[in-house]
Amino acid sequence: MKTNVALWSIVLFLGITPFFYGADSTMVQTSLFANLGAQYYNPDGMTIGDKTGILYLNVPNFSRMDKNNVKADSAQGGYLLTIAKDGTATRVLEYPVHPVTGQCGPMGLDCGPDGHLYVCDNQYFHTKNNCSRILRVVLNEKGIPTGQVETVVEGFKLANGIVWSGRKMFYTDSAFDLKNDDPNIAGYGGVFVFDAAEVLKAGRNGAPAIHIKSSPNDPHCLAFEKVVKLGRGDGTGCDGITVDKNGVVWFGNFGNGFLYGAWPNEKGEYKRENVCNVFDALHQIGCDFGPWQGIRLECCDGICYDPGTNRIIIDDSVNNAIWAFAPCKKGGQVKPFIVLKNGDTDGNKGELDQPCEAVLFDGKIIFANFDWPFPGLLNSKVDPPGTLSFVPYAKIKPLLIGK
Repeated sequence: MKTNVALWSIVLFLGITPFFYGADSTMVQTSLFANLGAQYYNPDGMTIGDKTGILYLNVPNFSRMDKNNVKADSAQGGYLLTIAKDGTATRVLEYPVHPVTGQCGPMGLDCGPDGHLYVCDNQYFHTKNNCSRILRVVLNEKGIPTGQVETVVEGFKLANGIVWSGRKMFYTDSAFDLKNDDPNIAGYGGVFVFDAAEVLKAGRNGAPAIHIKSSPNDPHCLAFEKVVKLGRGDGTGCDGITVDKNGVVWFGNFGNGFLYGAWPNEKGEYKRENVCNVFDALHQIGCDFGPWQGIRLECCDGICYDPGTNRIIIDDSVNNAIWAFAPCKKGGQVKPFIVLKNGDTDGNKGELDQPCEAVLFDGKIIFANFDWPFPGLLNSKVDPPGTLSFVPYAKIKPLLIGK
């Protein structure tokens, strides 16, 4: 079913904001940016080197674990790759494993003010005993890992997304180990914030790592959010995280699609009282016309900020879709709308195959396809190889601004 072009023209002419509507799937389609081959699968976190412009990609290789949660046919630490402008992937690091689990699950990553990479090591799929960490990958002046990897923060449950903004580091813990007696709550998650002065010295020159508690009572915990049961009933909490040009931190729940903003106060401080829910996915109305009729946003995986359009881009792993929204003021509500979507595919032609992260690179928006289905996702099976999809920025920009 195609979108009625005439109707869209009227909507845009009248200045009506499309709410949960997207462009026709025949207008813009994703293409294949990188075929990672059989060795690298479940690509996840991506970031661009601040000074070098290098595109880094974490590949945890989760989906072929055996019954003991040990990775089969893969290095147990997973990999860090660099991706060239033509999509060529180069392995630059095999991550060291955790001393307890013998595994490493590199997911979200970002560049710190010291020029090194900070990486979420997600140990949740290997143990639930709060072994997840933040690692520092030390880079040389050319942006290539030296081989030195340091533990910076430890003690949380499900390390997922991370972003630096100025002198502060934010990351998401998607699963708090809390007792739950409420049948309407599927889980919990949170966001932690650290000052650079504390982070940059941790794990270096004999200094110990910072130890936190995966709890709303930890002094570093900025946001603590319940995951209301919705749709497939997934309890995974805070996941994707990004920061806009005004320093507002945006994040969302993987399990139900709720979205949040954290505003800095007059002193530039981030306090829990300035964290607001900006999208209540429980009470949304699905698309009521167009090619994606009835689709609802119930999953926020990775997110990124596009300064060119002032839009937040959401990877929807449930629907094989990409959404976007314009930031709102504190106390307001955002209106996400679909930008791209396709059916259940193997991703080999560049289709979205459980998109989990996005990044702007070389005139393109690149999407990483996690391709490890959980219950309730449109993606029904693992389809090797690992892939990255893309859309030329010039083609997707009009959709992001609603034109």
